[in-house]
Amino acid sequence: MAEFDEMALDVNFCSCLIDKADNLKVLECDSHFCDFVGIHPSKVKQGKLFLHNVLIPHERESFMRRLCKKNSPYVYINCRIKDHTGAYNFVHCTCHNMPDSTLCHITFADISQSIERSRALEAEAKEMNNLIDLVNCGVCLFKVDQNMHFEVLYANKTCYRFFGTTKEGVDLKAYHIDDLIHPGDRSLVFQSIGKCMATKKPIDIEVRIIKHRDEYIWCKMRADIHRYEDDNCPVFHAVFSDITDIKKAEAVAGKQSEMLVKVLKNVPGPIFCTEYDTPLVISVAGEYVMELIGYSRDELLGKYKGDLTNLMQPEQAMIVETALSNQLDEGKVASVTYTLHTKSGRELRVTDMRKAIDFNTGERLTIGMLRAESPATEDMDSAEPK
Repeated sequence: MAEFDEMALDVNFCSCLIDKADNLKVLECDSHFCDFVGIHPSKVKQGKLFLHNVLIPHERESFMRRLCKKNSPYVYINCRIKDHTGAYNFVHCTCHNMPDSTLCHITFADISQSIERSRALEAEAKEMNNLIDLVNCGVCLFKVDQNMHFEVLYANKTCYRFFGTTKEGVDLKAYHIDDLIHPGDRSLVFQSIGKCMATKKPIDIEVRIIKHRDEYIWCKMRADIHRYEDDNCPVFHAVFSDITDIKKAEAVAGKQSEMLVKVLKNVPGPIFCTEYDTPLVISVAGEYVMELIGYSRDELLGKYKGDLTNLMQPEQAMIVETALSNQLDEGKVASVTYTLHTKSGRELRVTDMRKAIDFNTGERLTIGMLRAESPATEDMDSAEPK
């Protein structure tokens, strides 16, 4: 029998020499093995310990079959061994079958704690993934390779829905995110990626993600560099939020606003619109307002910024603005008469009628109409509320 040398191993390791032909009898072992299984070394010397005694019963046959596999000088087996407390511990066995012999030298590594840690980490990761999946946003990691393709490394369920794919599709790396970006937005995305890499500032853009040939969704894309790979390619973490409904609402609001502007510009009569807090600064004006005061649209809204006080005496302007604001604050249809200086130099007496308009957003505007009374006389210097 070969002499068995006790190995100076870490306490989580132990070794023994067994005879496969004698029901896995333990012939020799180190002190760590004795401490682990809870047996006195004298019992081993007396030949009273068999490896079967410490293997979990339903694993004995499998262990023996794998250990005695032909032409296998080294065999690696994971199994459970009973320790000195009677508890079974997961161990990794490195088995060296001695050539031309029925003897086998086995080193055991206790991996119970590693398995428990792995299971705990797996459970924690699974819980975290479940939480991420509950978020109504697409969360993903993607790598930008040397060819500027965006390779998905991780994605949650919402991302699968946004990108029209599955977990299997992501795992197979069957597509790239850049292939899903609307052609009209790709330049913006590539520029944003480059700017982020150069300035280290996060990305915050709106892009269209293609769902089908003629269908797409609008997404708010927020991303930043997570790390760099060994090939110096950046990996980004990103969040995609579906803003399609917001974009549709904005489009509707834009059309309504455009329609309102066109109506105000073309409706018969000198109609105009102002912000509530600046009732003498016109933001939209009809053609008849231009005709009334003699200025072009570019002159009134461009040169004078729509500010009617430029066409009034300074002291009168303050009185008019106060009178309009007071009446509007009281919920009335305001009516104030004052004098404007037309482009031709003529003084024109007008009555300004206003009504406040409230929007669901909380914004307030005023819509007004000017009515020419008569050329102003020298004593008509102040505003007269009606």
